[in-house]
Amino acid sequence: MSKVTFIGESGKRYSFEVQPMTTLFKEVGAIYFVTRRMLDESEKVVHKKIFVGETKNLARQTDIANNSHFKNYDANCVCIYLEENEKLRKKIESDLVGNYNPPCNS
Repeated sequence: MSKVTFIGESGKRYSFEVQPMTTLFKEVGAIYFVTRRMLDESEKVVHKKIFVGETKNLARQTDIANNSHFKNYDANCVCIYLEENEKLRKKIESDLVGNYNPPCNS
């Protein structure tokens, strides 16, 4: 499993686990980032940021792979940051949205 670091508007760095869109998750609290993982012109792996959300039960997010908005952006990854504390999840989600302003968060 690979990792990717996203940076919040605050400058704080968050390390996410990278999973395929079709992953079935356990019942855990998490912040999740839907991305398009691809190679840039220098053959470096990059993630196009599409949507960031938070949930108290990641197993219920089964519609991620079938979401038409995400398909329009050719999403192929769900990046996961485990966090059980609801207040912290919401704070981290807001921090990331503030920095990246993903198109499906608009």
